[in-house]
Amino acid sequence: MKTIISASRRTDIPAFYLRQFMEDIRRGETEVGNPFYPAQKRRVNLRPDAVAWIVFWSRNYSKFLRMHDFFAAYNLFFHFTILPQSKLEKAAIPIHLALKQLERLTALYGPERIIWRYDPLVFWQENGELHTNYNQAQFTLLCKEAGAMGIRRCYTSFAHTYAKFIKRFSQRFPGERPENLQLADQLKIIARMQEIASGFGLALYSCCNDSLLQIQGINKGHCIDGHLLNRLVPAERVSHAKAPTREDCGCTKSVDIGDYRHQPCPFGCIYCYANPLWK
Repeated sequence: MKTIISASRRTDIPAFYLRQFMEDIRRGETEVGNPFYPAQKRRVNLRPDAVAWIVFWSRNYSKFLRMHDFFAAYNLFFHFTILPQSKLEKAAIPIHLALKQLERLTALYGPERIIWRYDPLVFWQENGELHTNYNQAQFTLLCKEAGAMGIRRCYTSFAHTYAKFIKRFSQRFPGERPENLQLADQLKIIARMQEIASGFGLALYSCCNDSLLQIQGINKGHCIDGHLLNRLVPAERVSHAKAPTREDCGCTKSVDIGDYRHQPCPFGCIYCYANPLWK
């Protein structure tokens, strides 16, 4: 059975490391280190006869769109994070440019091969007030635009305030702190988001937040979804065995080829588990 290549949960390959990935494809393989034990490395076959799908993850597909012909031998699937920039990221592209890229991807590959990610939702205390990167009006606009392109899946989540996130946040913003909303407050927000999304033909999926599934209309996310990929291209059968990467993860089996250490993501999202340090 062929492999699903995830490119990548660990960094933004399309935005910053696409040429390196293309060189690996020309060689027919890449070397991947264990993120917890970097000395442990494995070689991953990238030849088309060994790869069923490449699943890309990015906040900026401009380079890919200029070079997409290079990947003609592969089945491609896309996660596209379009989230308004806040002080929580070092950089991001403007929303109108992201929407143009989304429109182009849809024209090239079809909306069924694209997941729009509006995540994570982050809340923090600043000068005694609660702040957030969630903006209902902007979310509504994005639903309208994505829905008009035929996009039908929006993935979202609430940021997990793990230790490294808290440490990075306090170092970057002394006197402020990330906030975990009470579940009741999360459910109110998600219920409203689901109402908005469904009005434009989108289904809302929860990524690694199973507590949100009690809201009617919220689906469990499977970022790597062997069942979906098998429906899209029945001739390329892939494994649909569960292979979760963290709690509540619904992903099926894939091979992630990114590298936290040697391919740091310049977007520098302070909440991202793929960001080892805020520099």
